[in-house]
Amino acid sequence: MAGYSRLASLMASHPELRLFKQFATLNLKNLLYMQSELTILENELSDISLEDATSRDSTKAALEFCFFDLKDSAGSSNGQQWEKVLEIREKLKNYNDALVRYSQVQGMPRPYARHLQILQQWLDRPEGGNFFLRGYEADIWENEKDVVAFSDAKNEKDSCTRSICSHIVPLYHRFWIRRFNPKRTQIKDWDGLWHYDDSLLLAAAGVASTILSSLLPTSSILILYFVKKPLARLVVIMLFTTFFSLTLAFITKAKRIEVFAVTTA
Repeated sequence: MAGYSRLASLMASHPELRLFKQFATLNLKNLLYMQSELTILENELSDISLEDATSRDSTKAALEFCFFDLKDSAGSSNGQQWEKVLEIREKLKNYNDALVRYSQVQGMPRPYARHLQILQQWLDRPEGGNFFLRGYEADIWENEKDVVAFSDAKNEKDSCTRSICSHIVPLYHRFWIRRFNPKRTQIKDWDGLWHYDDSLLLAAAGVASTILSSLLPTSSILILYFVKKPLARLVVIMLFTTFFSLTLAFITKAKRIEVFAVTTA
């Protein structure tokens, strides 16, 4: 039976589908309100402090120069400034906490587009979520820019592995599994959702990387053997160097400076 319990179980079984709305607009609006409230309180405290400092009452005037007198004024007729300080302290703590918490939310990874698409499709499938979300709740995962993930799928895999996951696997699933072996790798607990072991995908990417790393230097040597003209040789070397740097960036998670260093070495 579809519902939040089934959705929670799905996310528990598939960490890559733990995607949540960050409520960016709502969080920022709340921070702006808290900021404005504190700005008003800050000015109110400044006015009270100035009034006490310029008062002819020596007791009030002393509050500007002695913290203990300010604190001891609580509950008295001169305690307005201290009461305002306590009010600001609580609201400032809440503001700082909200600011830090939202900064942490902002730092969370963005969802991998394929994973978000899978979640959306599962929610819409009769054998999956079966459209159990209604009204405003149905639009929770519609805005990709307002969704965060628990795992950083984009940076955990290199470009080669991501391409295999996002392009080759769907083609393999569509044109081979569905036609010739429809029962393979299907998870019965989550009808309509198929699972492919990450270790197999990583192994495939590793094989592809190994083949490319072996072919690139040997093929360049072979081609240069048949190229006799010096200018043509230089052009071939430039082309292979460019292709090598692009391949290095594609099949590894190397940084730009690392790719540059290896290419120029």
